[in-house]
Amino acid sequence: MDFEEIVVKTDRLDFPALAAGDGPVVVCWHGFPDHPATFGPLAERLVAAGRRVIAPYLRGFHPDTAAELEYPGSLTFAADAAAVARALDPGGVDMIGHDVGAGMVGRVAAAWPEALRRGVTMAVPPPATLTAALSDPAQQQRLFYMWLFNVEGVAETVLRLDRRLIDYLWATWSPGLTPSPEHRERIHRMYGDERFIENSLKVYRANFDPSRHDPALVDFGGRSEAAAKLPLLVMAGADDGCITVEHFEQAERGLAPGSEVAVVRNAGHFLHLEQPDEVAERVLRWFGEPR
Repeated sequence: MDFEEIVVKTDRLDFPALAAGDGPVVVCWHGFPDHPATFGPLAERLVAAGRRVIAPYLRGFHPDTAAELEYPGSLTFAADAAAVARALDPGGVDMIGHDVGAGMVGRVAAAWPEALRRGVTMAVPPPATLTAALSDPAQQQRLFYMWLFNVEGVAETVLRLDRRLIDYLWATWSPGLTPSPEHRERIHRMYGDERFIENSLKVYRANFDPSRHDPALVDFGGRSEAAAKLPLLVMAGADDGCITVEHFEQAERGLAPGSEVAVVRNAGHFLHLEQPDEVAERVLRWFGEPR
């Protein structure tokens, strides 16, 4: 996919982004350890269907915003997603979120529903039901990297040494996927950058440290963790080695009426890279006719 590089100017931050196509906007938010270009195969199909795809870099994960992660909590990223949506269309936009991006879209649907037209989340259950998954000891083991990242000194050493942990996460999360050499190098370059290593650890440490949360967003905290106010399409890969598919079985408890939960076969965590045809078909059907 040939993306152009743009900047989305918002009242919170100017967000560098990859963009392609013309038509109604779909904003795609990436996760960790990932890059907006992972949306390339899905974007190609959405563009062919008459959509404009905009895939911003998360705050703190582009050279122009690397120093802008004072408060790395989940609400910061969700508020960013709402701000980008408002800047692109005050009436709300369609959004897709993967991994960290899934939590962003889920929280926008709960706390800033006016910013969202239709939303899709991938690879992570809704915030309102994620706690149940985290209470499973087997799932805790799969999330070992989260605990590792909270051990100061050790985490920095592991990530600075080489990219083997990044490769391991991709390989175990999507066991049937072999990224292209070009994309693997793109991921290595991003997560070999000292600034992005530091910001990755900030994000995971904020999960367990409220002092790292933005006090200006405290009033949105309870709302953002509640069931979404808008229906969402929640997608999971049947072979996901990060958060396994059984943890999506109760996902509808944290969703608004009219939501859907879909499991994509022959796909793992990076389902939009592994099965872009099926994911695009489901996404476009969910979005329906753009206004």
